[in-house]
Amino acid sequence: MTHSLRLTSEKIGKRINLIRQKQAKSRQPIAPFRIERLPDAAARPDAAIAYAEAPQETLPWNDYWGGQDEHFVLRSVFSVPQGWEHPALHLPLGIAGDIFTHPEALLYIDGEPLASADRYHHTIALDTELADGAEHELMLHGWTGLTGWPPDPNDHSKLLLRPCTVIDRDRELEEFATLAEVALEVAFELHDDRSEKHGLLSTLDSAFLALDTRDPMDEAFRASIHAATERLKEGIASAGSPIDVQLHGIGHAHMDVAYLWPIDQIRQKNARTYSNVLRLMEDYPGFKFSHSQPQLYAWTKTDFPEIFDAIRKRVAEGRWEVLGGMWVEPDANMPGPEALIRQILLARTWVKENLGEDAETPVLGLPDTFGFPACLPQIMKQAGLKWFVTNKVNWNQYNQMPSSTTWWEGIDGSRVLAQFLTTPRDVQHLPFPTNYKSDLSAVEVIGTWRRSTSKESVQDLMICYGYGDGGGGPTDELIRRAKAFEAIPGAPRLKQSTVREYFETIEKLPGRRPVWSGEFYLEGHRGVLTSQGWIKRANRTCEALLHDAEFVAALAVLAGTEAPDLDEAWRLLLLNQFHDILTGTSVASVFADARRDFARIVMLAETALEDAAKALMSALPDTARHLLIDAAPKGTARHVVLEGAEGRFADAATGAPLPAQPVEGGVLVALPWRPGYSLTALAPTAAVAEPEGRVTATEAQGWFVLENDLLRVEIGPDGMLHRLYDKEVG
Repeated sequence: MTHSLRLTSEKIGKRINLIRQKQAKSRQPIAPFRIERLPDAAARPDAAIAYAEAPQETLPWNDYWGGQDEHFVLRSVFSVPQGWEHPALHLPLGIAGDIFTHPEALLYIDGEPLASADRYHHTIALDTELADGAEHELMLHGWTGLTGWPPDPNDHSKLLLRPCTVIDRDRELEEFATLAEVALEVAFELHDDRSEKHGLLSTLDSAFLALDTRDPMDEAFRASIHAATERLKEGIASAGSPIDVQLHGIGHAHMDVAYLWPIDQIRQKNARTYSNVLRLMEDYPGFKFSHSQPQLYAWTKTDFPEIFDAIRKRVAEGRWEVLGGMWVEPDANMPGPEALIRQILLARTWVKENLGEDAETPVLGLPDTFGFPACLPQIMKQAGLKWFVTNKVNWNQYNQMPSSTTWWEGIDGSRVLAQFLTTPRDVQHLPFPTNYKSDLSAVEVIGTWRRSTSKESVQDLMICYGYGDGGGGPTDELIRRAKAFEAIPGAPRLKQSTVREYFETIEKLPGRRPVWSGEFYLEGHRGVLTSQGWIKRANRTCEALLHDAEFVAALAVLAGTEAPDLDEAWRLLLLNQFHDILTGTSVASVFADARRDFARIVMLAETALEDAAKALMSALPDTARHLLIDAAPKGTARHVVLEGAEGRFADAATGAPLPAQPVEGGVLVALPWRPGYSLTALAPTAAVAEPEGRVTATEAQGWFVLENDLLRVEIGPDGMLHRLYDKEVG
């Protein structure tokens, strides 16, 4: 009789749901929360306030409490009975919102930050030292999130607060339930003609027969778990072999610097996610985590130095991988070349100075960016970055990338090794989308191989797992799933790995890789090039202003003045080039912050420019009245209005009079051709002596020649400039 006739998979699915409810061996209530409401994400609570001193508004269990976009502090007290082996807090605060926005809070115990309580982290493991029977302070500082997709500001639904408790976890049951669930999912994914499918179902049926699930599922049930687990493991090992594909499991948590929340909120999300990762590393020695954007680390160092110090230790151990690449994950189409280079320069410098000389993996990871120009391989190569990873080009509307592992060739022929993530995830209206936040379900694990377009030569693939954007990163359950997939029949093998280890592996694979020459164009998200047009103008204005300020400041330094500090201005500019800020794809509060940032950049750059120009002016001859600074790299003639001036002017250096005419508000002066990056001092003609080597004009066989001590210009009979000879340069 077949498993389909016996409904084996349906029966096992129901049994797994049944035993999941018994994962707590014991349970003890905590004191009802007292709530304090905060004005915004920047407000920080006082972690030293005791529960007894907290505001008196109390939240009853099984009641509705928080609406969307509320900032809160919840305080309680709890105690853990002595002798509990695996104590944890169970905090079901509510699950409104979606994968991007949901209730999330940084959890403090006795004033020290520990972990995040959020949509995906309801159970937070506690140190066994807390199982002392004494009373401990609990504080949650968080945000309720938004409701709906897209978020609906008129949605007045509230969160349902279930009873929060201290529990003693049954770790053996957790392992059994996860392994059984993974085996069932794989069996469901395999075709009916695969022997591994039937071997897995037979193994599951046998294992659950060894599990005593008779009411009341207490002592006899728990006593049977070990034997059922051993039977399950032995049966899986004999049901077949994994396929010859190696998945590199990358613990990750994609963090949008701003999106459906302002920057102040991501600074809190950092602490929530990073604290979870650090806690998991204590419980799971083989667990590794990879994370990008040094801006996030810099904020953590400022806001939560104790968390940053713990990260630094894990980096030194090699378990926390730093993906520097760029300061943030910016839009790559709209920033100018100098800004793209500064993104890399600032990121790599900061990582070396704060996390160690060799802490950074030389990869540019831009999983969610909306297009990639052809200049990037050359910039990467010259900056010391060897590898490139993205996901978003798989969101094309029409054309699938022909090879998921490829050489990416830039304009000048530079090549970097590029990998497109292949883990599938349904996205509305898209034909072949993938994702960078896998839930390690069988459909995504097996689908990572199925979606590969380099099967003929590459059997190693990355799969990034963990909940991002404030979801707290990986979970206990995800790490157990990763372990279960180490050797499941019919599925790829999965191991804990890093981005560096992955690329070093595929670099050694035999065979040739195809070459993609030119840009990676994303066929969706085209509207980001025009939405919020003001921010595009502000970005380009500030890029040009910082360029000019640095040019003039460099000249002033040569004249003996002190260099201005423009680090703050550059950091603000690079921050606001994040791929959901510069593109205009965030909520309104993000752009209110951006307007203030751009105003600050303008003020800092203009101040530096003005100070440097004044220093240069003071070094000019007394006859000079105006200093004209041309910071354009290409030489040309110019027309300049000298505001408030009168009369005629000459070049203070050569004495050559300049064509001029009065205009409203001043004098319009015509400057002859000047090379790029030039300075011209102007003086009233009456103050300028007759120069030597005055310009002469001759005509010979239709050619017209202008010549002075510095330049010779030859204009042909056609009226075009044929030769410009700089006598100093030769």
